[in-house]
Amino acid sequence: GKPDWGRVFTLPELQSWKSGVVLNAANYSNVTDPVSGEPLALDLTDAAALDRVYAAADRLLQTYPTVDALQAVEAALLERQRELPTMIHLAVKLAKSKALMAVCPPVFVTMITAMYNEKNRMCSKDEHPNGENFLVNKSREMEWLFEAAPQSGYELIYVDDGCPKESGKLATERIKSKGIPHSKVLYLQDGIDQKEPNFDDIKDTKDSQKGGAVEYGMWMRAKESHPGQEHIIVFTDADLAANLSQTGLLCHNLTSSPSRMSCVGSRYDEGGIFCNEKGAMGVTKNFELLAFRDFLKRLLLPALGKGRDTQCGFKAFKASVVKKVIPSVTDRKFSFDMQLLMLVALQCGGEAAMGSEAVVYVDSLAESNFYQQAPGVDPMLESYKSYFNMMGRMLALHDTFKDKQEVPAANQPVIDFVRGLTLETFSKMMATMPRMQGKPDWGRVFTLPELKGWAALTSRVLNPSMGAASPALQVTGSSAPVPAGTHGQPNSHTAQGGTQDR
Repeated sequence: GKPDWGRVFTLPELQSWKSGVVLNAANYSNVTDPVSGEPLALDLTDAAALDRVYAAADRLLQTYPTVDALQAVEAALLERQRELPTMIHLAVKLAKSKALMAVCPPVFVTMITAMYNEKNRMCSKDEHPNGENFLVNKSREMEWLFEAAPQSGYELIYVDDGCPKESGKLATERIKSKGIPHSKVLYLQDGIDQKEPNFDDIKDTKDSQKGGAVEYGMWMRAKESHPGQEHIIVFTDADLAANLSQTGLLCHNLTSSPSRMSCVGSRYDEGGIFCNEKGAMGVTKNFELLAFRDFLKRLLLPALGKGRDTQCGFKAFKASVVKKVIPSVTDRKFSFDMQLLMLVALQCGGEAAMGSEAVVYVDSLAESNFYQQAPGVDPMLESYKSYFNMMGRMLALHDTFKDKQEVPAANQPVIDFVRGLTLETFSKMMATMPRMQGKPDWGRVFTLPELKGWAALTSRVLNPSMGAASPALQVTGSSAPVPAGTHGQPNSHTAQGGTQDR
């Protein structure tokens, strides 16, 4: 009888109407019933569980063969995200990736993985309790995806980062004995011995912590020619956290725009899901740390654009841009990827060059080279230390590129305050920050009085009316005012440790 004024149309509704797919009680249960008995979490060491993921993805593709239809299914499942097994969320993401891969122009994908102390994860679960059999499973992930794209090709390149336990040798033996196709091992040591240009700063493999190995692999394969195919170079981690069958999402993103040069797999953009031992949680438990890091990225490194997740180990680049930026890369440690993204943004077209695709990411900690929890150590304090080191790396990048990106002068007091934080005051600030409910407060602008109060550098949170008026803090996507305030003396921050989220 009249328009439904004020109605809020939901994403699942809009996507289902666009696709012609309406998930009612009957067909919704057809999607979820086959996994109704599955645990909420996904065990990456369980080969049978991984088989069931692909069986579910194949069923979805048969029932919902178009990208629009799969997006409608995905959106409906996200409405009950934490109630449903990780398996079904991953399956629909894989199905959508394969559907997109089928319509991609011809590509050749080089998948780069650094290896260090990977003997155990290389095993099957029968051989070691933490074994993910990643050489076999990564090959399977790529083979399943590329069934939809016979005009395209791929290779899996593993780079030994000077592993004292000979990960490279062990991988070569397994690749040969198991007949794993399209797989090859490189050694960072070879690049050192052969004095490969752009890597002469690496005198010993100990000078690299993942970054040098990944960059060496990217550089060496970028020099290869693949006529008639867009060469795309992706790097990922040795675990199975980011299922490589999602590579179709990244390839479609990159090939859909001539100006797009990189694409980050994101756990935190809309549609992304971080999964752990509790299931499809959506994000890590550290909501405040994630929101504050997002704020720092927008404050210090606005050239990186709007994407929320710079740290996911699943990033793709056009080979042409790899050849352009690798000669300028100097970071050989765990934090290398943020510098790499900054170089892409500043040398290759700014925000238009930066892409992001939501992915399902299943956390894998047991054999991590980055995150090893010492007995008796408070895991929250370890998280504070990790994010503090990450903040130091962001400040260092801000200083390096300060003349190449626009950072409003009104932001300087907050930058100076952040620079003056110690690990102790940073930890106190994060511990006393009001808890965020349900998810990080993405896009929030933290004010200088708030931060000072939480860090206990003032006796109380300053009233915004106190002191002289100041210009509005200008952070990408926000315009919240920040009152004037004094700041502590800058301390020296250096890039230490890793940059993953825990």
